[in-house]
Amino acid sequence: MSAPSSRDELRADQRRRLLDAMATILQRDGFHGARIQDIAREAKVSLRTFYAEFETKEQCFLALHRELVSQMTGIVRESLDFSKPWKDVMRQGFQVYYGALAAYPLFTRAISLELATLSEEARQQRDETLEDFANLLIELVERGRELHPDIPSQSLSVLMARGLTGAVTELVDRAVVRDEIDQLPEVVDTTTEMLWRMVTHVEPANAASAPKAGGSGVEPAADGDVRR
Repeated sequence: MSAPSSRDELRADQRRRLLDAMATILQRDGFHGARIQDIAREAKVSLRTFYAEFETKEQCFLALHRELVSQMTGIVRESLDFSKPWKDVMRQGFQVYYGALAAYPLFTRAISLELATLSEEARQQRDETLEDFANLLIELVERGRELHPDIPSQSLSVLMARGLTGAVTELVDRAVVRDEIDQLPEVVDTTTEMLWRMVTHVEPANAASAPKAGGSGVEPAADGDVRR
C-alpha cells in the first residue's frame, strides 16, 4: 500500500490505524483494560496523534462502535438470499448477527454491558443502535412480504420491532453475564420463531363473521382442517 500523499490522506490513515488498534486492544483487554498508550503503540502513532483525533478513549471506542455496527448491518443485508423460503431468510439473518457477536466476545461484552455505563453520549448511541436494529427488522420483513404475498402476514409495527429488539438484547446480555457468548448461535431458532410468529400469526379477514363453534356444527381440528 502506498504512503499517504497529502495531509488529509495522512490523517485518514492515522485514524484508520487508531480504530484498528482500538479493535485489537478491545478484543484482547476489553474496554476498561484498554489504555490509550497501548492503542497508540498498536497503531504506531504518537500520543499527540491520538489526542489530535480523539479527546478520550471513549470517543475512540464510540467511533469504532459506529463503524462496526454499520458494517454488521451491511453484512446482514448482503447475506440474505430472498430466493430461499422466507423463514429460512429470517434464520439466516439471525445466524449472521449472533455469529458475529460470538466471534468477538470482548467487543460484544463492551457494547452489551460497558457502553450503557459510560457517558450520556454513549448511552444515546446505544439507544440509536437498538432503534436502527428495530428499523432493520421492519425493512427486512417488508421485503419478505413483497416477495411472498402468498403467505398470510402482517407488517412488523415499530412497537413489535422494538419488543423483539429488546428480547434479542436481553438474550445477548444474559449470555455476556453468564460468560456464554460462544453459545449465542444456539438461540437462532428461538429468535427466528419469535419473528415468524409475530409476522405470520394473522387472523383471517372473515374471522369476525365466521359462525361460532357449536353454532353451525363446524369445528376447527388441531391440524387446521375443518370437521363437522
